[in-house]
Amino acid sequence: MMTEQKLRAIVDVYARYNVEIKTDQMKITSINQHEVDFDANTYMQDQLIELIAKVLANQLIKEVFEEEFG
Repeated sequence: MMTEQKLRAIVDVYARYNVEIKTDQMKITSINQHEVDFDANTYMQDQLIELIAKVLANQLIKEVFEEEFG
């Protein structure tokens, strides 16, 4: 079960990698200034870590594509 302490640990670890995650209680509202709406209560800790990583991967893909093709 996800707790505020576990969510805070995830946010803190990602911050070490310069990933900014904003939360509102148990909801993730932003990942690197990109709006999201994830209810952390619906995920296991490892699932939430993987979901955030997928969001980051999609952001990178989009930015590379925009850099390459304008």
